[in-house]
Amino acid sequence: MELIFTATTLAMVGAIYFVFQHLRSPSAQCRKQISDWLARFEAASQIEQHEMAEVLVRQSAELASQMGVEVYLDELLEGGDPVELIRTWQAQLPIAIPSHALPKTPARTIGALLLIRDVQPESFRELLGQAVAA
Repeated sequence: MELIFTATTLAMVGAIYFVFQHLRSPSAQCRKQISDWLARFEAASQIEQHEMAEVLVRQSAELASQMGVEVYLDELLEGGDPVELIRTWQAQLPIAIPSHALPKTPARTIGALLLIRDVQPESFRELLGQAVAA
C-alpha cells in the first residue's frame, strides 16, 4: 500500500513538473536574444510557431505597456495570425533596429519596440534614440 502511494505521488509530481515546464517554455524563450529566438522559431513546427508567436506578441505588448505605450492586440492583429506579424517583423527588423543592437537584445524587447513603432512612431524614435545613445 505504501509503495502504491509513493509511486502515485512521484508520478503526479513528475507530471506536474513536465506540464509546468511545457507551459513555461515559450515564455522563457522570449527572454533569449532575438537571434536565438528567431532560430528556434524557424526550426519549430507550425503549431509551435503559432504558440511562440502568440507568447512573444503578448509579452511584447506587456513590455510596451510598461514603457508607457498601450498596445491593443485585438486591433493590431484584427483576427489575423500572430505568425504573420512575426514574419512582418522579420522583414522589417534590419531596417527598424540598428544591427549592432540586435545580437544583445531580448526578443520581447525587440517585439515591444516594433509594436510601439506601429502604434506610436514618435515614441519609437525617442526610445530607439535612447537605446542607441546608451
